[in-house]
Amino acid sequence: MKKTLILIGITVVLLGGGILGSLYVMHHKQPEKIARIYQQDNLLYEIDLSTVKKSYTLTIDGENGAENVILVEPNQISMQSATCPDHLCVKQGAISDGILPIVCLPNHIRISIASDEEGSYDVQVR
Repeated sequence: MKKTLILIGITVVLLGGGILGSLYVMHHKQPEKIARIYQQDNLLYEIDLSTVKKSYTLTIDGENGAENVILVEPNQISMQSATCPDHLCVKQGAISDGILPIVCLPNHIRISIASDEEGSYDVQVR
């Protein structure tokens, strides 16, 4: 009998915590995610990924027939195709935070994400 009451108490606490956690996540304001697309250190596009509702592509033409197609989706961005020989930028997949940029070295394209969230770090030094 005592074990049953303890199990019921633990279950109620876990369910209550789950409900409160779900409510917090649903009502927590998502920070802006600004994707910046550079070609040879020139800023071409600045896109707020948190406001993107429908996926679309951007095509960037470069030197000697180079072409990169960028896929912009809600809360993430990726390199869909590129004319570079190794396609590492395409294989990297989509990014949704500022931890790691997408870089196409042969075509001189860089995609990075910055956040407006206060307290977000680009680099931490100790």
